[in-house]
Amino acid sequence: MIDVLGWPLDEARQALEAAGLRVEVVETRTPRPVRLSGALRVVRQRQATDGLVSLVATRERYEPVPRTESPQAPAGPRGRMPRRSGD
Repeated sequence: MIDVLGWPLDEARQALEAAGLRVEVVETRTPRPVRLSGALRVVRQRQATDGLVSLVATRERYEPVPRTESPQAPAGPRGRMPRRSGD
């Protein structure tokens, strides 16, 4: 089987199908909030005995998305909530 790890997904699929294999694709992503960009690239490849190749692909780049401020008061030193007078 052709090793297509790191290939752009479209090229990998074409090469495997040209070799007579069936291709199944799953896109994966980080559970963290991010902005995805770039082409899909193959990050995992498995071949079953029946000629099916499973590819896992993800985007080339991601940027962390800044967390939005909660509606609570901003945290004080060391992440603690500021004390109210009389507490």
